[in-house]
Amino acid sequence: MGIGEVTLPPLYERPPRPLAMARWLVTKFFWWQHLLWIVVGVAAWTWLTPSLDRFAAPAPWAVALVYARNVGLMIVIVGGLHWWLYMRRSQGTQHKYDERWLSVGRRPFLFRHQTRDNVFWSLVSACSIAALYESLMLWLYANDLIWTIPARSNLPYAVVLTFAMFPLASLHFYAIHRLLHTPHLYRMAHSLHHHNVNIGPWSGVSMHPVEHLLYLSVPLMFLLIPGNPYLVTLTATYLLLSAAPSHSGFDRYVIAGGRTVAGGDRFHTLHHRHFDCNYGTSLVPMDKWFGTWHDGSDEATEQVKERRRRLAAR
Repeated sequence: MGIGEVTLPPLYERPPRPLAMARWLVTKFFWWQHLLWIVVGVAAWTWLTPSLDRFAAPAPWAVALVYARNVGLMIVIVGGLHWWLYMRRSQGTQHKYDERWLSVGRRPFLFRHQTRDNVFWSLVSACSIAALYESLMLWLYANDLIWTIPARSNLPYAVVLTFAMFPLASLHFYAIHRLLHTPHLYRMAHSLHHHNVNIGPWSGVSMHPVEHLLYLSVPLMFLLIPGNPYLVTLTATYLLLSAAPSHSGFDRYVIAGGRTVAGGDRFHTLHHRHFDCNYGTSLVPMDKWFGTWHDGSDEATEQVKERRRRLAAR
């Protein structure tokens, strides 16, 4: 199937349409993926992370437990999605952007196997660096070195920051993604992620360690924004896991009774297909404002080609 048209969320329509905005927030933004990441973040902090006092002194075992938690969550969620779509092939190529399956025998991938390559970089590099960032922030909170706003006694503030994390992460992603497309960083690091033209769930955080250092640094924003440890864990797990459905390669997932739910991210899939467009997300449309928006149309593809010709002629 084709990727289809990408449109701006109703949040940016003028004149404003409050009912359309509310409907989009409930049925598109909140349901189902953002709700899942919030639930996973709360569960990870409540039951799967060592208590904060365990981070008061440098403790390699606590970092190791956070790493093990990250690996477990990725195997269950990312591995489960990969099994359902690519091993069991439960819906065949229905709603798949590219009818080809993932690569085997191609030289750019470790082990000449796309899935094994993607799993290696995700579990070895991404999970490790995410655990180090999270543990650093928890150490700072445990030693009262940064301002803490307790979630339970300041619930409205915690709720606002929970939802604000998503657009803040989107802004961060656009900034570091443009940086990664500069020639030196692209050749050194980001090209590894772009080996995945035909993407799958494990492609999401299959990146060079240098890119992981940039991409997974979002929790550091709580050095400047008063927050609390739960928000750090939520942010870390969101960064690791949310890229799986967005890179799944399927626009929709077929569930019980033939019904479907939203699946992959058309906007980012176009970036993997055309390379120099759609650097951010459609939630905060920086690409629209900076002239790199691709909406999936033939006209937008021609604009990308023309932009390349102009750059090549300089």
